[in-house]
Amino acid sequence: MMSLRQTVPLGMLSRRALCTASVVVLGASAMAGCGGGSEPDTTTQIEEVARDTARSLDRFSDALRDARISDKASVVKLRASAGRAEDDLRDARADLGEIEDKAKGNDRRKVRDLEDALADIEDLAGEVQGSRLSRNDIEVSAERAQQSVRDSAVELPRIDADALLASLEKQRARTTTGGVSAPVGAGSSTTQSSTPVAYRDYTGPAFQAKIPTGSGWAAPSQSEPTPGQLFRTNVRGPNGLFVAIDFTPLEAAKFGGRYTTRTEVGQTAFGSAARYEFQGGRLPECQSSPCIDYIINGNGASGGSGFAVVAGGGAGAAQIAQTVANSVTPVGEYGE
Repeated sequence: MMSLRQTVPLGMLSRRALCTASVVVLGASAMAGCGGGSEPDTTTQIEEVARDTARSLDRFSDALRDARISDKASVVKLRASAGRAEDDLRDARADLGEIEDKAKGNDRRKVRDLEDALADIEDLAGEVQGSRLSRNDIEVSAERAQQSVRDSAVELPRIDADALLASLEKQRARTTTGGVSAPVGAGSSTTQSSTPVAYRDYTGPAFQAKIPTGSGWAAPSQSEPTPGQLFRTNVRGPNGLFVAIDFTPLEAAKFGGRYTTRTEVGQTAFGSAARYEFQGGRLPECQSSPCIDYIINGNGASGGSGFAVVAGGGAGAAQIAQTVANSVTPVGEYGE
């Protein structure tokens, strides 16, 4: 417990904390400046917490956007901002816990949405403070945080870690040749490539498929953009080429967003698939050049599971997507 001799800058205290301190020092009469002695309703309290937290999240998001891994001062600033955000988020969640005890109906749902979003952002802040910045872990935490913010009934600032992930990817590219594929979703160069592509058999989460190999192609890697719900196999090639195989064990695969063309095509194990050509969407790699996405559901997998194969990065991407998508075969319980 803080002693009376300890001092805290007033600017670091929330309105609620200032009111509490005033009552302790000046007595009940001080409540007149804090709402006249009546406690705000839970809707107002939720809005207060969200408003106070938004300022901290804005500063954290700015630090994420400005981060450059090659600049030590930038990294120090980022970690300091993440530390402050983590403290603020922990305090906000404690306040929400008190509000939840009194909240009812829609307010209770808002509190829980806000608690979940702040907890996921706090996890991201913790990853950024790690002694070694893990691109994989930061990407997973960032996607989870962004999804929680989107799902929340209470509006919060968008947490954008794309610049940090891109900076980490550039560092990886400078320090490795070949190696293991970085997760698809953080962006890469998209210059054209005419290098012939060879394929090899590969077994991933619940599937077998042919994946690109040979000169300029890194070994495949696994990531979970949505832990337990979306499993991604990443394969990166020369000059920005990439292909990713997504597996969703709990729901059928589906295409989200706008597309240029949609075509029903055949598929060896499933009978059919939907082929989409698009540009834009959530993958940075698909912002500057077209990508191909095959959505594969049907008789080849059990229950509501599904697969998607997306490829892009320049010349050859369409053929790579077709070859990989046509070769996807479910295995284990998902092939029953």
